Amino acid sequence: MDTFLYSHAGRLTKSLILAFLIALLCLFSKGPDLLQDAIPFALLAGYLLITDRQFTIEQIQSSGLMLAHVGVYLLLCTLVIWATTGEEESVYWIVYFLPIAVAASNLNLRLTLLTCAAAVLLFFSQIPSQLFLDPELRGDELPEFLVFGVTFFIVGLLVQSFSEIHRRQLQSQRELNEQLLTNQAALQESLVRLGEAEENLRRKERLAYLGEMSAGIAHEIRNPLGIISSSAQLIEKKLADAPAGVAPLLDIILEESTRINGLVTDFLSFGRPGEPVLRPCDPQALLRRAAEHIGALARQQEIRVEVEPAAVSLEAWVDADMMQQVLLNLLLNALEAGEPGGQIRLRAYRKERRVCLDVEDNGCGIPPDHQKKIFDPFFTTRDKGTGLGLANALRMVEAHGGDIRLRSEPGQGSVFTVCLPAEEC
Repeated sequence: MDTFLYSHAGRLTKSLILAFLIALLCLFSKGPDLLQDAIPFALLAGYLLITDRQFTIEQIQSSGLMLAHVGVYLLLCTLVIWATTGEEESVYWIVYFLPIAVAASNLNLRLTLLTCAAAVLLFFSQIPSQLFLDPELRGDELPEFLVFGVTFFIVGLLVQSFSEIHRRQLQSQRELNEQLLTNQAALQESLVRLGEAEENLRRKERLAYLGEMSAGIAHEIRNPLGIISSSAQLIEKKLADAPAGVAPLLDIILEESTRINGLVTDFLSFGRPGEPVLRPCDPQALLRRAAEHIGALARQQEIRVEVEPAAVSLEAWVDADMMQQVLLNLLLNALEAGEPGGQIRLRAYRKERRVCLDVEDNGCGIPPDHQKKIFDPFFTTRDKGTGLGLANALRMVEAHGGDIRLRSEPGQGSVFTVCLPAEEC
């Protein structure tokens, strides 16, 4: 804002000074009528002040009115010469430097030379005819007039040369600034990608460590867990006439053993996800199959599951069994977030060199502070959740060379997008 005010005030000051100098020239006029002399000077000064106050050179240039602007200056200057010409030529020939300077500063060399030529012709047209008809006067005055004309061209060429150098410097500076802005944006983007890669690397290191630990713990738990479960089953068979209250306790042991066995299975899947066996697969078929598997549970919760038709034929290189597990984890998560009357939409589409699968729900959404943790192992907001479903899904997708992205707004639902390679790696 300060720069704008300074620039505007500076332009106004220069215009006022120039207008004052033009008015000062008028005071020294020796034309036949002082009022007649003053009007052209006033018009020239007024046009200068109005255009400089209302418009910038850039605005005049961009609107394509620069030639017209120079033409008005030429006409006003000619009017000044006409008004101040008496029996002798006008002494104010110097006013033609104004349109010449404007043209040289803003137009190319050809148009600058044309402006100089127009100024010479207009000045010569205002010279009293007797100065040309009288041989004696012609011999004295003609060389002086030629000097005026040559001076017009010299001034125009010099100003045009300096302006051209200045314009080239401005263009170079503008290109340099644009390059700096481009480099700055690229650097900022690189820093963001580097931060994401660093965070991704840290997460993978944590996942690898947790995976090894989980596999070891799960292996140690599974054997005694099997013994506990089988022992409970034997006790139940041998105690056919067990006292009241014993059978429910045995059922609790078997139920909790089954739940812990499922948790151990999740641990093992997380610790050793295995290498995917990549084969060409129809993503639409994957979505339909996942929707069928989850259909009964969705109907029980009164949630509609829809598979949108693909716009084009798609093919992805994936391990179909792994991807079914990924989609089921995402669908279970969507069902958990949904409410009766809600819906889940599944879609597949091509994006650049990848195939993307969307699992979109209109449920409660995920709070922003949870979105960065949603794929962390053991992070869960459910009472009976293990926090390994989405973590396992992410590891399996990354094993395919893909990734999972989340978009969510609390109260509006979530979209999990699985991006997979469309070609064999």
